[in-house]
Amino acid sequence: MKTNKITTLLIGFTIVANAQAPKQASTFTQKSNEAVYSKLNFDDTADFTDAKRGFIATLPDGKIVSKTGNVAVNLNDFAFIKGKSPATANPALWRQAQLNNINGLFKITNGVYQVRSLDIANISFIETKTGYVVIDALTIGEASTAAYELVKKHVANKPILAVIVTHTHGDHYGGIEGLVSAEDIKSGKVKFITPKGFYEEAVSENVLLGNVMRRRAGYQFGLGLEKSATGQVDVGLGKPFLSGGSSSLLQPNFEVEKTGQKITIDGLDLVFQLTPNSEAPAELTVFAPAQKVFFSAEIASHTYHNVLTPRGAKTRDAKAWAGYIDEAIDLFGDKTEFIVPSHTWPVYGHDKGITFLEKQRDLYKYVHDQTVHLANKGLNKDEIAEEIKLPAELSKEWYNRDFYGTVKHNAKATYQFYLGWWDGNPADYDKLPQVEAAKKYVEWFGGEETALKKATESYQKGEYRWVAEVLKHVIFANPENVPAKNLQADAFEQIAYQSESGIWRDLYLSGAKELREGVIVPKNPINRAAGFLASLTPEAIFDYLSITVDGNKAAGKEISLRFVFPELNKNILVYLKNGVLHQSQTRVNDKAEFTLAISKAKFVELLTNPENARTILFSEGVIFEGDPLKFRELAGVFEPANPYWNIVTP
Repeated sequence: MKTNKITTLLIGFTIVANAQAPKQASTFTQKSNEAVYSKLNFDDTADFTDAKRGFIATLPDGKIVSKTGNVAVNLNDFAFIKGKSPATANPALWRQAQLNNINGLFKITNGVYQVRSLDIANISFIETKTGYVVIDALTIGEASTAAYELVKKHVANKPILAVIVTHTHGDHYGGIEGLVSAEDIKSGKVKFITPKGFYEEAVSENVLLGNVMRRRAGYQFGLGLEKSATGQVDVGLGKPFLSGGSSSLLQPNFEVEKTGQKITIDGLDLVFQLTPNSEAPAELTVFAPAQKVFFSAEIASHTYHNVLTPRGAKTRDAKAWAGYIDEAIDLFGDKTEFIVPSHTWPVYGHDKGITFLEKQRDLYKYVHDQTVHLANKGLNKDEIAEEIKLPAELSKEWYNRDFYGTVKHNAKATYQFYLGWWDGNPADYDKLPQVEAAKKYVEWFGGEETALKKATESYQKGEYRWVAEVLKHVIFANPENVPAKNLQADAFEQIAYQSESGIWRDLYLSGAKELREGVIVPKNPINRAAGFLASLTPEAIFDYLSITVDGNKAAGKEISLRFVFPELNKNILVYLKNGVLHQSQTRVNDKAEFTLAISKAKFVELLTNPENARTILFSEGVIFEGDPLKFRELAGVFEPANPYWNIVTP
């Protein structure tokens, strides 16, 4: 018995001593990953054939440099992904990572080209008589410019006539100014086509919860991780080149209003399908009849997608999602020879394509239906997530695997979509806050040392999920307990190594890194506030300001200000009352304590550079009356968000 205690303590000391370096795969992880080879058909190389098909060229040195001079994209970062999977990576994810490493310009069929893996997303080009129609614009302008240069060099040097953005996520619209200018879109020279509601939804997602989403996205996409066999290998959808570059959000000049809507651009006929609240709040697919190509956006890809993204978003409608895929089969299926997703690689051939769509459809529908079925039997979301297993006819397909979204996560998301966060048990309805509960748990465990000893024993049994759960209480009770943080980091790491999902791997490894090193705040963080606010309407700016109000500071205050934006013909009353910031364009006769007539550009400058307030207020074109100190008083209740808040510690 004494020997066992000494051994346990020695193991604990060893874990502490080696805390800063990533560990290798444990024997349990090695066995788990080796077992994957017997569950899936690794002899099937059809995906590799399709991913390489039509290759034309790629970047000579594999690098894209940003406008500021840093390397924004380096394809060489993932050159280590080759050969058999290491023990520290799930073999299925390693295979997906190899496929997503295949990069460059590809010809899909006559007149249709795609550039892949210069970004997490793809960009497609349809050649017309005199130019190109582009589908999706990537994340950064530097990447979309590099893609366009490949097309001009190896296909034909023609102008871009239209850009179609399939949905409201930044990796599909952010790089648009690397292709065309904002002026050409505003003038109508270039068509910028989106689903209806695109701009409003894109703004909404980034305004109200942008700060918390960006922090969580850092975990989901592993932004702080090294690219290595013990670090990041892939996110399932592609390679997350998110280390820099310029992006923007522009307003479209043409919105698709309904499914079946047709437009013709320079002789190119296109048919659209609206798929709102599937993978994004506003989304569409595109069919090119003459080319027999169905651009599936993100409703169908070579992976199971997220019904609720870990970075946070509104839960998506899995039933509707499956219905849209079924609708696409009915609308375009008999005429489709090529399916081109906005991530991963194309599907070639009519029969193969229809099977792909049907099984993707049934993947979303099966998890949806079984979640609801089991919920009606009284199971909660965690129990449902453990219970659901895909039938073999779905799970055997590589494109239905958990490389991005997972069955477990999406089952919980579907439960939440219909029933919310509560499982019906009163014990879970009004639980103690994390820190307060953690201290009581640790007390009941018999103290931190006892809890750590038992956790170490569980770790040696390969019970990594349990270790992670128990040690959260120890760490939240005492965030200075380094051995507990190191052991939880080790548990996170082994879970990551076993994960088939690229983003599961990323978020667990990100948690492990912060447990060992703490939250790393950049020395000179980039201030994107001006660019962010400049893309918003005045109404959206005031919506944003309303969620920065500190309720305690605002309590008891009543302030009324009026803002006039002459070039926009907008007159907005903004008033603080009952701790809430309101805005109104109808109360034109209400008296304001301070009125400011100012251009939107100068207003953004005023918000982002308040130290220059006097210069701005007395500059040309700015008129104010009333008490300017009221503006300062209102600004005093605003509380900036912390972009580097703690996640794995309190």
